[in-house]
Amino acid sequence: MKRLIFSLLCVAVLSISTLAQDAQQTTLYLKSGDFLTGTVKKVDEDGVKLDIGDNTELYIRWGYTRGDKHYELRKGATDFTKLNSVLKLADFCHQFAMDEQESRVLVQALKLEPKNAEVRQRLDALPKVDGLEIPGETTKPEVKDDPETKDDPETKLPPPNRNTWTVYIKMKSEDDTAETWMTDQFEEMNYKIGSEAKNEIIVEIDLSMTLVKNPKFMGAELYAVYDGELTYKLYKHGESSAFSNHTVKKEGVRRDSKDEARSRCRTELCEDAFQKMYAELEKMR
Repeated sequence: MKRLIFSLLCVAVLSISTLAQDAQQTTLYLKSGDFLTGTVKKVDEDGVKLDIGDNTELYIRWGYTRGDKHYELRKGATDFTKLNSVLKLADFCHQFAMDEQESRVLVQALKLEPKNAEVRQRLDALPKVDGLEIPGETTKPEVKDDPETKDDPETKLPPPNRNTWTVYIKMKSEDDTAETWMTDQFEEMNYKIGSEAKNEIIVEIDLSMTLVKNPKFMGAELYAVYDGELTYKLYKHGESSAFSNHTVKKEGVRRDSKDEARSRCRTELCEDAFQKMYAELEKMR
């Protein structure tokens, strides 16, 4: 009888030891620069409950944390069989500027609803991730030259002989970063950069960005949101009327800080505007 009681006590001690080992210890990093260390009691889509000792439990919302350091912890609260739960994880990634992780999560959402246009549009707006297979997309087969006609001079056409324009970038609103970005893009496309006196095309750019939200907690930025607008006009040298003009807008560009959000908003505006003006200029060549 004594041996039986002793055996049961040993089992109980081993069980308690196992439970203690299974308790997940973590260090939670906050946007304020502080950190909390304790035992994870609960993780859900809104935050994490942490036992920091002395019978003290704190519930910290994800918005107050450095979420980019706790992706795996947050991911564990996601039900990948439910679209809404997956999209909440994608929102978490977006909030903390984790573009690659957001892309992968949105792909999981498309596996649940392949025809969801909103999810696909959101994925298209993110930088491309190498090797990421997107449901519903197929790669175009590589077209190989016919070996019988590859070197036949009668079937080979000479490359087009076209000159590029010399452009002058005129900033109506002072923004050296945007001007440098545009200059680099035109030069990359083999356009020449001219001066106010010597040019063939004048590219007039007016860019504005507005800080919409920038909440803080304990002196630290939680996030920042910018809206932006860029208007361009294209003129031929010596002419006062623009032959092309267009306005692009961006709303709700969100990042962890004002500098990051403003920079991303500027880049997205410039990318969209350049694509359109480049197409207009290429039509004239």
